Amino acid sequence: MFLDLHVHTSFSFDSLSSPEKVLRAAKQKGLDGLAVTDHDTIEGALEVRDRNRDHDFVVIVGCEKSTEAGDIIGLFLQKEIRSYKALEVIAEIHEQGGVALLPHPFHGRSPRDEVANAVDLLEVFNARTSPESNRKAVALADRLGKTAICSSDAHFVSDIGTCRVLLEDTDPRAALLRGARRLDTCYSPRYKTSASQIIKAWKCRKYGSIPVHLTRMVKRLVAG
Repeated sequence: MFLDLHVHTSFSFDSLSSPEKVLRAAKQKGLDGLAVTDHDTIEGALEVRDRNRDHDFVVIVGCEKSTEAGDIIGLFLQKEIRSYKALEVIAEIHEQGGVALLPHPFHGRSPRDEVANAVDLLEVFNARTSPESNRKAVALADRLGKTAICSSDAHFVSDIGTCRVLLEDTDPRAALLRGARRLDTCYSPRYKTSASQIIKAWKCRKYGSIPVHLTRMVKRLVAG
C-alpha cells in the first residue's frame, strides 16, 4: 500500500482544497490511501472518508493538533481531541486506539524529549520543511529508535502523493507501527509555503500580513 500520511483540506485555515478534490487527486496520483490531518479538527477527514466509495482505498481520519510543544498528529481517530497540552493530546490519541505522530519536529522549534518519546511515529521527511530540519529529524528518530515516516504535508491538491510510504500489509495501522518498507520523498516548491500562508492570513482575517507573504512568494518564484 502507498499512503500519504499528512494531507490538508479546506477545513484547515491554510488550505483551500475541498475534500472532494483531495480524494480525487489522491486516487489519480495512484495512492492506495491517505491520512487527512486538518488543523485542530477531524471534520475534513470525516467528509473525505464519507465521500469515499472505493472499499480498496483507505481514508485515515486524522488531526494535526496545536499544542504548547508544537503540533501533534493523531491518526485513526474516532472523535475530536479536546486537550491542547502535548502529552495529554498523545494520551487522548492512544485512548481512542489511535497512532501518535510527531510531524516536522524541528520546524520552528526543537522537540521536547518527553514528547518525542511518547509518540509512535516520527516524520523524518516533510516536503515543506528545510533539508537541515529533515536531517535533524532523521537523527532524532535514530537516537530514540522511533518508526520513521515521510509525508507531503499537502496544502494544495497538486502536492498530494509527492511523498508516500510503502506498507506491506492491508492493515495500515499495524503496518505503520511495524515500520514502512520504503519512503518516497520529494520537496514541495518553497513558494507554495508562502501561498498557504497567504490563504491562512486571508481566512483568519489577518489581511495586514498578506503583502509580506506575497512578496516572499514572488521572491521564491523568481529564485526557482
